Amino acid sequence: MLSETEVQAHHAAISEDGFTILENAFEPERAEAFAKRIREIERDTLRPLGPDEKEEDSSFFRTAGLLRLDRLFWDVPTDPAVCQVLDAVLGPDFLLSTFSGIDLKPSGPTVQPLHPDDALVGVPRPHATPIGCTAMWVVTPFNEGTGGTRVLPGSHKEPLDLLFSQDQERLGQTIQPDLQPGTILLFDHALFHGASDNPSDDWRLGLQVSYHVGWVRPYTNWFRSIPIEEVRAFPEKLRDLLGYKTYHGIGTANAEPGSYRESYTGRAARDPRLSLE
Repeated sequence: MLSETEVQAHHAAISEDGFTILENAFEPERAEAFAKRIREIERDTLRPLGPDEKEEDSSFFRTAGLLRLDRLFWDVPTDPAVCQVLDAVLGPDFLLSTFSGIDLKPSGPTVQPLHPDDALVGVPRPHATPIGCTAMWVVTPFNEGTGGTRVLPGSHKEPLDLLFSQDQERLGQTIQPDLQPGTILLFDHALFHGASDNPSDDWRLGLQVSYHVGWVRPYTNWFRSIPIEEVRAFPEKLRDLLGYKTYHGIGTANAEPGSYRESYTGRAARDPRLSLE
């Protein structure tokens, strides 16, 4: 858990620069366990190449469905320190939007173009307040030699036109933090960022955990992608992040139709949660 002072410092960094870094956020042993399990899943489930596809056409492997594949990943989206900062940045009732492993290939020549993660959300930039954040869990070293994430400080305050202006002086002001396993890079969805070439002989692995404010539809449809029978086994906080709750107490999370009492003068009763029993 973070102190209030630490939360405020991370919040201020995201507001000013568009990103912050949580050092020593998880143990090296967890990083090793994540890497081992992701590589096993890649081995067992990787989609074969199509007739017109070549291995060199892709620069990384993305592993989705982690919440269904192993309990090892259940407490990643609900990390207390990350959620403390997100509660300050996004406000209460934020939701999990996407969750996947990203394994950048070694000796890869394809640099990822700078981009924001909010381009599909129809809200004019710059946003009055952030509408989403991504937590990149560093599982293997992120740096210039491994294709670590590049970020353009302050770009979350700029319009989307920056992508198309080809202002090389501005786009060239990216930085590439040197991040060790156990670190979490937390950034505003509006921040321009991207992976770089990985000239090393090692794969570069991170866990991408993205969140949205409660009034924005998550990119992943959790209600269709995870059967309710499996959701019942999840911890309550994880179920909340998937959307099994009301937004600011408005509406209903009850699975059964019916009526309820409401008053402008009386104290409102808490809406029942979706029945998962």
